[in-house]
Amino acid sequence: MPDLPTKLALPPGYMAGPTSDMWGSAPVIGISLILQCLLALILVGLALLSAQLVALGVVRFFRDQPRLRLPALPDEALPEVLVQLPVRDEGPLAVRVAAAAARMDWPADKLFIQVLDDGRTSDHESLKRAIASVMPEGARFEVLHRGDRTGFKAGNLAFGLAHSDAPYVAIFDADFVPPTDFLKRTVPALVADSGLAFVQARWGHNNRNKNWLTRVQGLLLDAHFAVEQEGRIRAGQTISFNGTAGAWRREAIEHGGGWTGDTLTEDLDLSIRCALKGWRTALVPDLEVPGELPETAAGWRAQQARWTKGHAQCARKLLPAIWASDLPAQRKLILSFQICQFAFYTLALSSALISLTLMAMGVVYVQSVAILGLAVTAFGLTASLSYLYLGQVILGREDAPYLARALLLGIVFPSGLILANSRATFEAFFGGEMVFTRTLRAGERYVGGWRGGPELVSGVLLPIFAFTEQAWSAPFFVFAVAGLVSIGMMGLTGSAAARK
Repeated sequence: MPDLPTKLALPPGYMAGPTSDMWGSAPVIGISLILQCLLALILVGLALLSAQLVALGVVRFFRDQPRLRLPALPDEALPEVLVQLPVRDEGPLAVRVAAAAARMDWPADKLFIQVLDDGRTSDHESLKRAIASVMPEGARFEVLHRGDRTGFKAGNLAFGLAHSDAPYVAIFDADFVPPTDFLKRTVPALVADSGLAFVQARWGHNNRNKNWLTRVQGLLLDAHFAVEQEGRIRAGQTISFNGTAGAWRREAIEHGGGWTGDTLTEDLDLSIRCALKGWRTALVPDLEVPGELPETAAGWRAQQARWTKGHAQCARKLLPAIWASDLPAQRKLILSFQICQFAFYTLALSSALISLTLMAMGVVYVQSVAILGLAVTAFGLTASLSYLYLGQVILGREDAPYLARALLLGIVFPSGLILANSRATFEAFFGGEMVFTRTLRAGERYVGGWRGGPELVSGVLLPIFAFTEQAWSAPFFVFAVAGLVSIGMMGLTGSAAARK
């Protein structure tokens, strides 16, 4: 899974202007100053996270891609590879990915495929028959069912590893289709460099043009891989495994502590633990593995909330280990910022709530805080748009149809996730329940639960409050209101996005 692909510098909802101090008592003035100091700290945090995106973009442009050794090994020198396909009630997608895995170019006697079925027990036998029907003659495979979901995907992967001793492992989620040359373009790099933990490929998107929501997701993920992941590699830093479309060295998995299910982002968790053990990572940016994007707002919001919660859980778990390690201080700082990208949403929501409180109090802002708020808002928007556009330039899509509208919606739609992702962050630090909500596939819908009501109510009430209290401040809420209303409406109606 990506390292939070929607990690854009959301407009902080900051308001500053010629208001009058309606509450002149000393206690209120003191509260006002405390809130403004807190707001200033939050704005600095948002600016630093935005600056990280800018820095990665600069590095991506001005540093060369490190050479990845990819020796052309004869078949007899190729190692045994285990392909793990973790699935859960995926239906035809599970069959499709298994068939694609069997078609990969690798000696049949050195390729073993595990379909790790974490779905309903009643469907297991039918899944085995369906997969057996599409496997070519001579393919080595098994369909395993462990009977419980302890540890979720991490537990499923660990369960599969216990049934194999292969030295290299490729992992694909059910909605991805590996190309035939995937193993030939990843595993030899691991063979040639004993210090590499894994090799990651770039995600493609079969349904990118399904609607505006999928277009925006494609835009965000393009920037994540082409700017952020490539930028980190070119800077000599560690990237995080994206949960699928990658090949691992088994030794690195075991040395890093193995797959653990105490967070919802087992991929980031293991990636950071391996980095702390000295393992390096690699990216093959021109190797694209197509997958499927959530086509509804409900599916995307749930996916992003799960990723945000998982990142927050990893921060809670791993930040102490990062700072207790023997890594250089600069490296510790870089890893900390990498793992704390989830904080964008909570910081943005906090800045908006403080600003609304100060607005209701009718206070006069300290000039330096007012200037800081305006500067951070402008910087955040510029950084976000540049980050997204650069991703399209790198991939040669700068002349794509609808790009300008997609860029605008690339700011609007993530703004609508501010409530769900802030809630997910709170649950990561203060909630004990671990629930893994699988990303919706095409044609699936969530029953009950969070369906967009909170976003829609907030998006309607926010401009009403702003116009009532201080009408001049309403423009500062444009992106937040547009995002909340968009996600809220799509969530309530079940529609993926406006129109194709």
